[in-house]
Amino acid sequence: MKRKLLLIIGFLFCLAFTAKATHQRAAEITYKRLNGNAYEFTLTTYNVPNAAWEQRDSLLISWGDGSEEYIPRTAWHDLGDDCIVNTYKSVHNYSSAGTYVISMEDANRNYGVVNVPNSVMVPMYIETELVINPFLGNNNSVQLLNAPIDKGCVGKLYLHNPSAYDPDGDSLSFRLVNCKGMDGMDIPGYAYPQASQSFEIDAVTGELRWENPVLQGEYNVAFIVEEWRYGVKIGSVIRDMQILISACNNNLPEIFCEDEYCVVAGEQLSFVVSGSDPDPYNNVTLTASGAPFELVQSPAIMNPGTVFGLSPEFEFIWNTTCSHVRNTPYQVVIHAKDDDLPVSLTNIKTITINVVGPKVQNLIAEIQGHDVALSWAAYACPNATALLVYRRAGCDGYVPDACETGIREGYQLIATLNDAAAISYTDHDLAQGMAYEYRVVAQFRDGAKGIVSDAACVTLSNDSPLMTHVSNDSIDLVSGHVITCWTKPQEIDGQYIAPFKYTLTRILDGVTSIAYEGADTSFLDTNLDLGTATSLLYKVQMSDANQQPIGESATASAVMLSANGVNNEAHLSWTEVVPWLIDSTQVFKEVGNHFVGIASVTGFEFTDTDVENDATYRYCVRTFGHYTLEGIMQPLVNYSAIKSVRIGSEEPAEEFSYELPNVFTPNGDGFNDVFEPKISGVSLVISAKTVVFNRWGNVLWDSDDPLIQWDGKNKNTKMDCPSGTYFYVCEITYMGGTGEEHLRLQGSITIVR
Repeated sequence: MKRKLLLIIGFLFCLAFTAKATHQRAAEITYKRLNGNAYEFTLTTYNVPNAAWEQRDSLLISWGDGSEEYIPRTAWHDLGDDCIVNTYKSVHNYSSAGTYVISMEDANRNYGVVNVPNSVMVPMYIETELVINPFLGNNNSVQLLNAPIDKGCVGKLYLHNPSAYDPDGDSLSFRLVNCKGMDGMDIPGYAYPQASQSFEIDAVTGELRWENPVLQGEYNVAFIVEEWRYGVKIGSVIRDMQILISACNNNLPEIFCEDEYCVVAGEQLSFVVSGSDPDPYNNVTLTASGAPFELVQSPAIMNPGTVFGLSPEFEFIWNTTCSHVRNTPYQVVIHAKDDDLPVSLTNIKTITINVVGPKVQNLIAEIQGHDVALSWAAYACPNATALLVYRRAGCDGYVPDACETGIREGYQLIATLNDAAAISYTDHDLAQGMAYEYRVVAQFRDGAKGIVSDAACVTLSNDSPLMTHVSNDSIDLVSGHVITCWTKPQEIDGQYIAPFKYTLTRILDGVTSIAYEGADTSFLDTNLDLGTATSLLYKVQMSDANQQPIGESATASAVMLSANGVNNEAHLSWTEVVPWLIDSTQVFKEVGNHFVGIASVTGFEFTDTDVENDATYRYCVRTFGHYTLEGIMQPLVNYSAIKSVRIGSEEPAEEFSYELPNVFTPNGDGFNDVFEPKISGVSLVISAKTVVFNRWGNVLWDSDDPLIQWDGKNKNTKMDCPSGTYFYVCEITYMGGTGEEHLRLQGSITIVR
């Protein structure tokens, strides 16, 4: 009798525990920023309607800053199918910037979850990450618009999309995580639901695909939605959801519309969505969710709204505005739910919509001497943050595809105008005899770019001499003598009187001198050895019989080759700062008593791996280029000096490295504001000389400081150099393993403002 009484007491205890603790089906935490470091948090839970649910009028939240608080239930409603949705809200102030993990743990999950062993004894744990970073800007968490309770059939494809909406337009990524239990740890024995083929989530769209459920029952799965801004993670939300799989013969309804749409901001996007069911006599309900419906300004609508029938359809209508332009596409999730019994199934289709900025209109280019003045109509979207001005040599005139944004390869960014209301820009010091094409593109806050403008093309007249050659003497490469050539202008004003005279100026390692004066259009410079020069440039001025100046060429540099030997490799790099286009470069290596070609490249570097340690090799390069103007000889062929390099197999006693970046941003924000090296073994540096040139070879800045510290200003004008690409040569002397050694670095540096 006593044993029977104990059994009855034990049964009643378990029943009471189950009634109290069996409830949590799904949950998530989201937030929105109010002001300062104050945020409003929303905890949403989905419960079995029982005594435990009634007692949950508040839940304990850990704020991630060492404090915790019971927050009140502010609303609830019955979803049907034995499920109640609850909303808890509270405001919390953080004392400073930082990363905070907000979490909730509540006992317990509902009874009988297939892939959560002894689920009635396992707590529900969820967490959300908040990043407060003034450099990244204010942030609101992602909002998940579709409920985390769903149904499917054994052996039938199951699809779900949370319809994630980010109010700030941040990029989102999705991945599966294990469901969590006590203290936020993985639940012992937890496993993803069993599938006949696969169980996965799309990292971009968030579409959860279960192909196909094997066993009926209730399953819990979890995934994390991470927010990214400028490539940096700025927050995340974990959702724990529940899926009920039943034994049924129902088939998914079908949805008919395109997968992707594009619209130019300011235009209306309209398309029809229809549905049907492969099972006869089943009606289908069509609904839609997603970011376009949540917008404050000009949200999208469904006409006539939710529809129901054998062949329902509605029209999606969105009158877009400039405020809708963003870098990431919008998502619209279409739901088609049938009315089959005992289980109704829901199919989904995820549509992506790109809203792009309009093109800059009426771009005009006018020649003003050696400059080109650009003008265009005021941009249509006042919320654009910048206008990007691009140039390329030669006129391509391509027409972008519909909704194609940004610029294609082959164009150089020459200016970033941070005033989107700007309507003009002047490009200075261009080479005569060249054709140039210009384009302008709008840029928005998150980096989104508009459609590129139509092309504006100009050809600068050939009214000045053009440099064509600054080359090592190909007949006697070893001598290092320099052949210089130029062309007579095709267009000479009648006011100038023959005979004409040319004055060739040499700029050797920053020192300017006259190399030649006369009537010829070529000169062999035997007064120097190209192989010992660190930088060498020429330009030619033309005058008439009365010594009236006619014109001056752009500066052209020699092909400056550097060679460095490392373990079983020879690294070659070269620069050639010239007004013509460089098409390709042929690399030569000495074999026996003559040089043979070993490679042809379109860049400015090459690595030779056909070398042996402790051996010395000699190289030179030959470049091929052209002007875009007709009547100028081509190709323009120029040789570098010969460079020797010894391949080393041993590392120096103390490691020395001197690396230069390829971009810096002198905008005064305290980050990457100057052009400076990364140095290890700094005590080994004896001296360093750096020279920076523009694309025409004009010296903009030089320094003897090993730390360089160029702030992006022209040393002559004291003005900011515009955004664009520049070239440098850096000669370093340092103490190596065998005494004083030399390192020559050369390349390009891009200014981004």
